[in-house]
Amino acid sequence: MADLTESEILALAKAAGITIPPHLVVEVGYSLNGWLEALAELDPPGWEQVEPLPLVMPPTSEPGS
Repeated sequence: MADLTESEILALAKAAGITIPPHLVVEVGYSLNGWLEALAELDPPGWEQVEPLPLVMPPTSEPGS
């Protein structure tokens, strides 16, 4: 997998509602690309056959109720 570019990192941050200061974009890029590289190496056997579990959230009380 190719490293994410600075513009891709900024676009992903914007989509997630995160602001990265311009002087930290390169450092965030090194960290993010390092994580992606490490995660790409993980390949537990049989993970493709595991069914995802539904996410069940506990009920929340409405404000004022």
